[in-house]
Amino acid sequence: MISKFRNSCLIIFFCLVNVHCFAYDYVPSTIYAKVTKIIDGDTIHLIHKKYGKIKVRLAEIDTPEMDQPYGEEAAVILKNMILNKTVKLKKLAVDRYKRVVGTIYLHGLEINLFLVRNGFAWCYDKYNRREKIKSAENLARLEKIGIWSNKKKAIEPWNWRKNKRKLNE
Repeated sequence: MISKFRNSCLIIFFCLVNVHCFAYDYVPSTIYAKVTKIIDGDTIHLIHKKYGKIKVRLAEIDTPEMDQPYGEEAAVILKNMILNKTVKLKKLAVDRYKRVVGTIYLHGLEINLFLVRNGFAWCYDKYNRREKIKSAENLARLEKIGIWSNKKKAIEPWNWRKNKRKLNE
């Protein structure tokens, strides 16, 4: 009896997990949802009545990792701006980690662009498709704000991750 119950629970669990992961493909190109969690400076969780929990990776930018200089600052600024608020998500893609990749807006302000312009993120050249993101990075560099202030060594997050992987090998 217990084994039958356990097997039924496992089947239901796996079905729910698969439906949740698969649902990201069905998230429309634009939705409004509430921010429930800030993972780091460029990854958040949203909750939507119809689509449930949605993990979002901010498109075209890359913020410092949490264990590198400015990582915590990027997460804190994002948290202070959008946590527990309803934002607009413009979905661009679903990545290999099953995250929605998109642009977030709060009251018309593009958050992705704001983070780059204020020195909390790099333009992720490998994935960027808009000149205004690169221009925002160039202005932040010129003004020496945030990661460009020279107070702490600014290492691109993609190089930071690569170096970390080499150390762990």
